[in-house]
Amino acid sequence: MSGIPELIQQAALPALGRDAWVEVRLDAIATNVRALKAKLPSGGHLDVVLKADAYGLGAVAVARAALDAGARAVLVATFDEAQELRDAGITGPVRVLWRVAPAHLRDAAAMGIGVTASSPAVVRELLGVDLSGLPPLSVDIEVDTGLGRDGILPNELVAQVAALRGNSEIALRSIWSHLTAAENVDRSRLQEEVLEKAAIQVPDLESHLVGSGGLLTIGETQRIARVGIALFGVVPNALRPTMTAATIGIERVYGLAARPVRIATLPTGHGVGYGPAFVAERESRIITLPIGYADGISYHERGVAEVLVRGVRLPVVGTIAMDSITIDATDHPATDLTEQDVVVFIGQSGTEVIEPVDVAKRRKTITNEVSTSFTNRLARVYTVGGRPVAVRDLRGYHYVGPK
Repeated sequence: MSGIPELIQQAALPALGRDAWVEVRLDAIATNVRALKAKLPSGGHLDVVLKADAYGLGAVAVARAALDAGARAVLVATFDEAQELRDAGITGPVRVLWRVAPAHLRDAAAMGIGVTASSPAVVRELLGVDLSGLPPLSVDIEVDTGLGRDGILPNELVAQVAALRGNSEIALRSIWSHLTAAENVDRSRLQEEVLEKAAIQVPDLESHLVGSGGLLTIGETQRIARVGIALFGVVPNALRPTMTAATIGIERVYGLAARPVRIATLPTGHGVGYGPAFVAERESRIITLPIGYADGISYHERGVAEVLVRGVRLPVVGTIAMDSITIDATDHPATDLTEQDVVVFIGQSGTEVIEPVDVAKRRKTITNEVSTSFTNRLARVYTVGGRPVAVRDLRGYHYVGPK
């Protein structure tokens, strides 16, 4: 990621507000779409789940890259997430996985955004909205095959489908469900059987079941997969004991880096950060970075977080502040570290790598939470072949050439 700020300006993109950024490799998105789609039988379809701003990486740019690479549709969690994609000019299929409030259903129909019927109550809401004068509203029906969180129970499916089919302003498209534990093949097969029996009752509707984990465990029997975390080159948590990104054929999509705003040699006894949480026990070389918990660096990582500088691991020391953190570089063998060096939080430096899973483990959480914790003031820099093609920051999206 070295040189990103300079490459951005060479590409005639707006300079970063500060030297801290998430790099999102759009060519890796394309690689992963192709690799994951290849795990389905011939003719299968890969839909990409880009909820929560594409897991924090920027839904608009990621959607374009995924659709261009062969993804069939973009799935999101909320109506405003779908509207953002339409407003940005995404014309491919967009569907919402969770309930859309009745106030937005006319807009959904007008914009060609699919919605989900996830309970009898939601079916009643769909039937109660006046959709006259609009294209038919595309509806997918979620079936509860065992997750117990949402969906229409199998014994209620026929009646709910009949009710929806009685409304000419609604176009039913599919039934779908979600696995409870993709790593448990036996349990997943039982859910697959429940959905197959439900599909027999409504044979003219598409059916789909698996996400990233299910694609990697029972994908050979599926025609459709909805992938989220695997799209970003991350193996689902429960599958890591048996799979790696390399064995799956996917690549890490994102990295996080910053450049120092100060490098100072502090005397013995000097404090670092509020508290002070760290007091130098020897003369110490301390790097200050312009990034903090307001950007998605966990406040609780003090004393456990590491970064990479020129291929050397260094500890984060002192209190993690809203806008800054500090690194102890005293033991770094290089004596010429400068403010032009790149400090890597996630990514590769030399032969050393910090993966999203490494960050998740030290935070005692899952990888999904790592990237979704990135806040919107942290610039996303989109690259192809290492060259920036777009930047998203608080000022909006900025592209090289036509959008």
